[in-house]
Amino acid sequence: MEPEALWKVVVHSKYGNLWGGWCTREGNGSYGVGMWKQIRRGWRMFANNTKLLVGEGTRISFWRDIWCGEEALKDTFPCVYLVACDQEASVADLLVRSGDQVHWNITFCRAAHDWEVNSFTDLFNRVYSMKPNGLHEDKLWWKHTGKGIFSVCSYYKALTATPNVSFPWKRLWRNKAPHKTLFFVWTAALGKILTTDNLRKRRVIITDWCCMRKKDGESVNHLLLHCETARALWCEVFRQVGLNWVMPKSVLELLASWACREEIYMSKLCGRWYLSASCGAFGKSEMNEHLKIRRGHLRSFVSICSALYFYGL
Repeated sequence: MEPEALWKVVVHSKYGNLWGGWCTREGNGSYGVGMWKQIRRGWRMFANNTKLLVGEGTRISFWRDIWCGEEALKDTFPCVYLVACDQEASVADLLVRSGDQVHWNITFCRAAHDWEVNSFTDLFNRVYSMKPNGLHEDKLWWKHTGKGIFSVCSYYKALTATPNVSFPWKRLWRNKAPHKTLFFVWTAALGKILTTDNLRKRRVIITDWCCMRKKDGESVNHLLLHCETARALWCEVFRQVGLNWVMPKSVLELLASWACREEIYMSKLCGRWYLSASCGAFGKSEMNEHLKIRRGHLRSFVSICSALYFYGL
């Protein structure tokens, strides 16, 4: 795209190109801010969302690029790569055409040992399954659009996509928890409770910080899972039941993970512990003084834990 664009000519002349010219080299200079240096740091993540389409094969490394399979050939067949005569060869360097026939002229420093024959055979089977037409230039194909053309919108969606969590909503609504608790957990899992983040989306003018710590943004997942106050409460729960736990990214993932049979016993213990806590266990405790827990936040936290408790019954 835009091979003759002025910005591309300037950036490439300043930093140089990687093999194939798909990206520049990294900028390691200590001078200035370097906007391109910051952009360049995202290349690895960006490249994971692309794939190489072989045309002429002049810009694709035979051994080091991912063009034939799910990983580079040097990683799939390391013992074969070590004895290759030309480890820097492009696809075009090793591809020989004879009419409609395609042959691969891959040379090695020595013959294969008996225990290496299968690897050599698998390599040739792999590359002969590919039939580059050589009629067009090599292309970098964007995976998230139908025509393979990059768009900011598609990349944003790819970066912010959450795992497809299968959560049994019917089981949540059929358990024995109070209706107010179920409704709160349901809205929290949907990310619809009235945090400052959601209020700002409704164009309410409000400071975008966490009400508990007066810093960071107050999203649903932050308030109930990742805020320092919430994290301290969760850690106390896990300490009480003797469990090591890594908090998931979202409330929905938390509920889905606790729905597993292996965690039912834990959910019961957590529910009993926090249901008793909501009845006054935190009244004059040192923990309440240290964390300065607000009643509203504690009630929300207890709602989730009590729902998990009933969910496990």
